[in-house]
Amino acid sequence: MNRAQKRFLIFSLLTLAIVLVAVLAPLIATHNPREAVLANAVQPPGSEHWFGTDRMGRDLFSRVIYGARASILSTLILVAGILAVGGALGIVAGFAGGPVEAVIMRIADMMVSFPGMALAIALAGLMGGSLTSAILAIMAVSWTKYARLARSLVLKVKHQDYVLAARVSGVREWDILLRYMLPSALPTLVITAATDVGGMMLELAGFSFLGLGAQSTSIEWGYMLNEGRAYMESAPWLMVFPGLAIFLTVSVFNLLGDSLRDLLDPREDDGLPGAKRMKRGKQMKGIKKMSLRTAALLLTAALAAGLLSGCGSQSAGSGAGPSGGTAASHLNFGCYSYSDSLDPVVTVNSSWAAMRYGITECLFRFDRQVAAQPWLCDDYEASDDYTTWTLHIRDGVQFSNGTPVTPSAVQAAFERLYAETDTARGGAGNSNPEIYLPEPSFSADDEAGVLTVICQKPTSNLPGILAYPYFGVIDVTVIDRQVVGTGPYQVDSMRPGVGVEMSRNPYYWNGPAPYDTVSIVFIKDSSTKAMALQSGDVDLVENITTASDLQKLEADPAYYISTAAGVRVGSSYMNFNGPLGSEALRQAILMALDNDTMCEVTVAGMYTAGFSVLPSALAYNYDQLTNPYPYDVERAKAVLDAAGIVDTDGDGIRELDGENLNLVYLAYTSRNLNDFAEAISLQLQEIGIGVTLTVSDYDTITALQNAGAFDLVTANTTTVGTGDPQDFLGCWYSGNSQSYGYYSSPEYDACYEALEVATDPDERLALITRMQQILIDDAAVIVHGYYNSRMFSRVDAVTGAEIATIDYYWLTSDIAPAA
Repeated sequence: MNRAQKRFLIFSLLTLAIVLVAVLAPLIATHNPREAVLANAVQPPGSEHWFGTDRMGRDLFSRVIYGARASILSTLILVAGILAVGGALGIVAGFAGGPVEAVIMRIADMMVSFPGMALAIALAGLMGGSLTSAILAIMAVSWTKYARLARSLVLKVKHQDYVLAARVSGVREWDILLRYMLPSALPTLVITAATDVGGMMLELAGFSFLGLGAQSTSIEWGYMLNEGRAYMESAPWLMVFPGLAIFLTVSVFNLLGDSLRDLLDPREDDGLPGAKRMKRGKQMKGIKKMSLRTAALLLTAALAAGLLSGCGSQSAGSGAGPSGGTAASHLNFGCYSYSDSLDPVVTVNSSWAAMRYGITECLFRFDRQVAAQPWLCDDYEASDDYTTWTLHIRDGVQFSNGTPVTPSAVQAAFERLYAETDTARGGAGNSNPEIYLPEPSFSADDEAGVLTVICQKPTSNLPGILAYPYFGVIDVTVIDRQVVGTGPYQVDSMRPGVGVEMSRNPYYWNGPAPYDTVSIVFIKDSSTKAMALQSGDVDLVENITTASDLQKLEADPAYYISTAAGVRVGSSYMNFNGPLGSEALRQAILMALDNDTMCEVTVAGMYTAGFSVLPSALAYNYDQLTNPYPYDVERAKAVLDAAGIVDTDGDGIRELDGENLNLVYLAYTSRNLNDFAEAISLQLQEIGIGVTLTVSDYDTITALQNAGAFDLVTANTTTVGTGDPQDFLGCWYSGNSQSYGYYSSPEYDACYEALEVATDPDERLALITRMQQILIDDAAVIVHGYYNSRMFSRVDAVTGAEIATIDYYWLTSDIAPAA
């Protein structure tokens, strides 16, 4: 047995061992890889869990073992697909020649002209994140190599005498193709494919790491790296063990491919003269070293990718700050981008963004007790029936372009808001002020400085409604060019997805703004926000939601964290026009969920657990409510059994109306909602309820929600957006509930209609209390908990960075350079 054969045998045995680990995973694994014990989340390696546990409390050793299945199988499918498609097209092109060859090879040339991985990432993004999408995307950009190789191999034998003799003797072209062309090309193609297995495995893992490959429902090494990235410092084992699995497997497959090439290469070592054989041996030894070195570098890159991803493009490295700015005059503020516009009529998020960045202001503003206080309006009166309001506009206020803010200017801003959001009048804006205030009539007296508002019905909470960001006052005379408001800062430029450049409003009515210039830096990823703050690339960020990052910043006195007891509720709407129309199913779901552990462990205290749609911190009688469906898994199973929702075929999934119960669950990646959705999916599977979880961006999920294409959909909602929960409670009013799950209750509707016209505070409180209990009794919604808003700042750079109770106000004039 020569040296090449020995190498091949060794690496074949190692490959076989890895494959056997995948095949025998049920016998090797110590735990069910999908079993989540939320209370045991992120436990270090020990005797019970050899590799520790992940963020959902699942055994990491078992998941790494089972991950070999998905990683190896998907890689083999990818390589086989590339070999089949590229090889077939290349053989046909070389054999047919003429126009067929020209078309195939020009397509190949076109594909090669694009950066391969960039094109693959774009294709995977268009198809949506999944392992199948990643395989198809990589296949689409990788087949050209095999096509070119196969064509060249076919051309070598196409004009050989034995092929010409076969044609002369009358052998069919198809038989010549299969009998002569394919056998001549196939061995070299197979060797090439074998050497590519390791690289393709790494590429698939990379796609999963980026969120474009395997998703949370899969057990795959690349996705494990993605999950562990947020815990790189506090729980490194979450990346180390999947990273080692990738490193070892890629190395073995690379070495197997090299040894196979050596074995089948006609210039094998034993056929060479001594000097040449020695020289070739040194060359191959160098290749092996290079393969190992490359694999080691790839492992290092995988482990470091979490640290490097996004930092350069989303932190100060993006060049967000203006050149020459000093620490005392410039602020870098990192935040999530919810909108590419700042015009209040475009979307609800655009109105919020303009106010959060300190560009627009309203006539009223909420204090920390969520009570509306005068802002641009400094005095007001209401008629006895609350239909007519006279609002005095503060004297001396100017827009940031120097134009005076008169009652007529405010009237123009409000009238544009209603006109541009009314499709009957040609409006294209998606904001919806009608839900808070059906279009009133306005009249302005500039000499007296008074704006009169006449409401269509008694409206006792007009100050709270006019404090909503929809009603941010802007200069409509220049809206075709820019959004000009009255806030402490004005917009200089905006790059969607990148950031906003702002400068001090020279006409600000409430004193000079603290900073000459401000850069709003859009950062999507929570961990990237934390790293940008720690590196000094930004001075201020909002709402870091990664547990490990939060714990680290809380322990470091270099950072100040402002926390506000939230007025937001994290929840999942239930669609009553589907399986969740079953009352027993809804009740069982609520009893199967351990909300306390999810809030305390899964999201590390980012939420306060609760069971009502209105936060316990608000004065709406939370302590008088009762929860008939506390956490009790066995009781949940009993309820399902009693309702006939049972597993009759033994596949682990219960049936409802003769079909497997599989809920479509939609979640977007903001404020830990995807973490809740994943934890809930795992807990529901434990009681026999299947879940198909889709995690995507806010706009995509909202579109699916509006189309009713869901059973469960996550939400994080401000419950008192106008200082009063009436509008939020309207989500379950049958006249409004189409987008929120089609809930309908005659008693609830009657209470809501009474609330719409009630003005007495005690009467309103009684109605709101009763409506909460109705929703609880009907198991109408999954309440995760109440979100605690946070603002993070560098102590040495910023002072006054306090988060507001209601998070319309981020960048205020109170935030200033540290002394």
